[in-house]
Amino acid sequence: MIKRIILFFTFIFSIGCSSIINKSETTLPKNEKYAISSFWNYTDTTMAGLRASSIVEGVLSQQGIKLYSLIETDNESENIKNRENFISKEKTKAKNLGASYLITGDVQEWRYKTGIDGEPVVSYTLKIIDLKTNQTVFNAVGAKSGWGHKSIGVIAQEIAVSIIPKFVQ
Repeated sequence: MIKRIILFFTFIFSIGCSSIINKSETTLPKNEKYAISSFWNYTDTTMAGLRASSIVEGVLSQQGIKLYSLIETDNESENIKNRENFISKEKTKAKNLGASYLITGDVQEWRYKTGIDGEPVVSYTLKIIDLKTNQTVFNAVGAKSGWGHKSIGVIAQEIAVSIIPKFVQ
């Protein structure tokens, strides 16, 4: 009986901080050149798109992916007015640098829950666009909340590690 109660509470606690990942099984060439742009920020948290894209950039660099960084620290409010123009400009910049793919994304949630522990909550998408065909070749979304002892950055990095596609030589 005690074992069942312990098992039940372990299950309940593990559900509370689980992540939801929607990822297509895609492999991309590691030897191609990639550009990464600032992520689109749909949150009220200032610079969340820049933070998420920087974390993804770091995880990709650790995997040996050659990246051109288009991540800018300019005013996000200018980009919010017309997302299509922003992505179009980023594609042009990436092509001019000789990149074959553009990595971009959207941040839907980037905050600490209110309460005694202030749990971090992060949700963002990752999209990779083939600049030759202008088609999205990879699209994934990750969402996760953590315990009060974790930071938003740690949660965002855990999501990045989970949703970044496999790269082959």
